[in-house]
Amino acid sequence: MHRTSVPTACFVALMGWMLIGPQALADNDDATRIEFVDDKIVFELLGQVINFPTPAPLGSSIQYGYLTRARGIASVFAGSPPNETTALLTFFNEVNTTQTNTNGPLLIPTRRNGTTTIFLNSTPASFADPDSFRSGVPVLTATLHQQAVVDTATGAFTAVFDNTITWTATFTIGERQFRLGRKGQSFRTTLTGHLNPAPPPLGYFAGYAVGAARR
Repeated sequence: MHRTSVPTACFVALMGWMLIGPQALADNDDATRIEFVDDKIVFELLGQVINFPTPAPLGSSIQYGYLTRARGIASVFAGSPPNETTALLTFFNEVNTTQTNTNGPLLIPTRRNGTTTIFLNSTPASFADPDSFRSGVPVLTATLHQQAVVDTATGAFTAVFDNTITWTATFTIGERQFRLGRKGQSFRTTLTGHLNPAPPPLGYFAGYAVGAARR
């Protein structure tokens, strides 16, 4: 797969951003810590999904895209337009399906387990190339449990992810340093989407994540 071309203005903005030096750094106590607690929205996102028939018998799924907003960060884009080509924070989920149920027109992959990684992006991402959303430097990793509910009659679906952070790193955007949460903190991501009648991708989605403190 090949990445799409980037508009000239967008490319110039990205080059300027890259000269600033966005990077993931060692732990820094002076970094602004974005906590995943208290049921407040931590970030918003959009993306796409592709499913695969392997491993047997129920297959696997990747979900990828970018953050459109993050609490405490003034902008998560390097320039304009605010889309995947200028996104500073991208994500990539990898999950295996271990159980699927049906209920009338509803298809319910009730058990999907895997990982989430959020990246500080350094090159323009493209939905024509899913791997471009994981070409940056990791700044957060988390375990992932997912339930999706697909309405096969309309093509609409919802999904809920239960994540527990396993690792984070300090990163720089502009002149400020940030850190997404702490090891052991949890967050819950809720998505709404629609299947693509002519995949790939299998579908499109958008949603948000809230802190889900363990009690």
